[in-house]
Amino acid sequence: MADPVLHIKDSYFFELPKVLAPATYRSRQDFPEVWVKLDPDFQKWEFGKLYNSLTAMQAALPPKDQARDDWQAWVHSSHDHFTAPFDEFLETKYQQHLADFQVWKQGKVATAKLGEEAGELANAERLRLDDYLNSADVSDPYAGFSLLRQTPEFQAQWRQAQAEAGSYAAVREYQQDESIPEWPQDRIDAYNYHLSGKVLIPQPFGELRNLHEAESSIISQETNWLNRDHFGFAISKFMVIEVAVGLVLVLLFGWLGKRLLSGGAPRGKAWNLLEMFVAFIRDEIARPALDGHHGGEHGDDAHSHDTHTHAGQGHPEHGHIGHGHMDEDALADRIGHATVVKHDRGPSPSQRYTPFLCTIFFFILGCNLAGMLPWVGAPTGTWAVTLALAVVTLLVGAAGGMRQFGVAGYFLNQVPSMDLPWYIGPILKPVIFAIEMLGLIIKHWVLSVRLLANMLAGHMVLLAIMGIAFGSTAAAGFVAADGSVSPWWWLAASLSVVGCALLSLLELFVAFLQAYVFTLLSALFIGAAIHKH
Repeated sequence: MADPVLHIKDSYFFELPKVLAPATYRSRQDFPEVWVKLDPDFQKWEFGKLYNSLTAMQAALPPKDQARDDWQAWVHSSHDHFTAPFDEFLETKYQQHLADFQVWKQGKVATAKLGEEAGELANAERLRLDDYLNSADVSDPYAGFSLLRQTPEFQAQWRQAQAEAGSYAAVREYQQDESIPEWPQDRIDAYNYHLSGKVLIPQPFGELRNLHEAESSIISQETNWLNRDHFGFAISKFMVIEVAVGLVLVLLFGWLGKRLLSGGAPRGKAWNLLEMFVAFIRDEIARPALDGHHGGEHGDDAHSHDTHTHAGQGHPEHGHIGHGHMDEDALADRIGHATVVKHDRGPSPSQRYTPFLCTIFFFILGCNLAGMLPWVGAPTGTWAVTLALAVVTLLVGAAGGMRQFGVAGYFLNQVPSMDLPWYIGPILKPVIFAIEMLGLIIKHWVLSVRLLANMLAGHMVLLAIMGIAFGSTAAAGFVAADGSVSPWWWLAASLSVVGCALLSLLELFVAFLQAYVFTLLSALFIGAAIHKH
């Protein structure tokens, strides 16, 4: 099952109004494989195919009718089992037997410890799952299957039978089997209604379990053997949006880069707007966070990164120059023939990391703004995306710190410099190191949760305000005796519309703000990694 935290709003389709993308399937042969897998008739057909395969493998199962009834009762016993196939039912039985065996064995060991015979304790500790399943304490009709399920010889056969029964190939076999009666028209109409408005994303590299979950790889807990027939890579809606945002950034800043290389003053609104953002990230985020201690580490004065001139420095016609707000090459072009003294020590930290910070900022901003578009959604509203961004920041900071101090020096730098007596340092510093490393992980974890919470909160509040409109629609059914609608309905509907409009404006501001906050914190964390504490 997919982790619900990592897939809060993600899906494997784009949702549009039903009128824009109506589904017009006419028979079971026309429906997508992922939808056919959820049909009760297919799952019964899949059950028969799997049951026959297990019977041929001498798997001890109850009679076919009883097994089908037990499986159907299990499916309807919990929402978590909804549309689960027969193989998951058998796997659940096996896992339950494993858990019951551990409890049974612990009871036998505890009883043996109370006894006087020393040999009973050794025998109790050697008990295996076979002993439990063959004991009189087990009356489950699926104990024989679990007994066979644990054997290595049965593993490959069982996984192969699972793959053959529930794969897309099996779905296509079911669709093309002319001996199977066609679905009734009312079912086809109902399926068309549910699929209308859903634009399914093609899956050339994997299979789906349903419209919100990918078919995950099946790994045996006993042998760690991977079933490759279910292995694949599924493309979700947010993946498509992230790729689209990345392509837009490549095209946009590729265009900007060509304009900058051509020289001359910025022209046009797009050029000025993009350069304004880049200059802001460089001057207000990267330089204060990354260059604050750069000069001190090399033993230079506070102006180690300023460009010093022998002619025209500080003169009104050349303007005030200082604090690294102008690149040396650009400065040389501006002052003409003045002699410029350059410090050849490589790019400053802000120059090195500004491209990364710009990438983070604009990517997050693009994903945030995608949530403002109808029928799209913000990828940053899922923890999988925000956590990946935080991990990238952690890795960039670690790589920068190791480049600056070496691998060992980076980890040693996590402990602040302290004047401690020789007999306290070896005891206290390892504890501080463990706390600092834990704090490093927690900081980046909080970085991911902060972005997720802020982006998700706006959507949840917007949903709550829209709920008022739906409640108002229901309230419209309560009319006065003369047939007029209560004025309270118009008030609630007006408040919902105004509230949604105002909240959308707030979300637009939050989209920019959270991109800035994430970029600023990333710069601070990287700065802490590449400078001495």
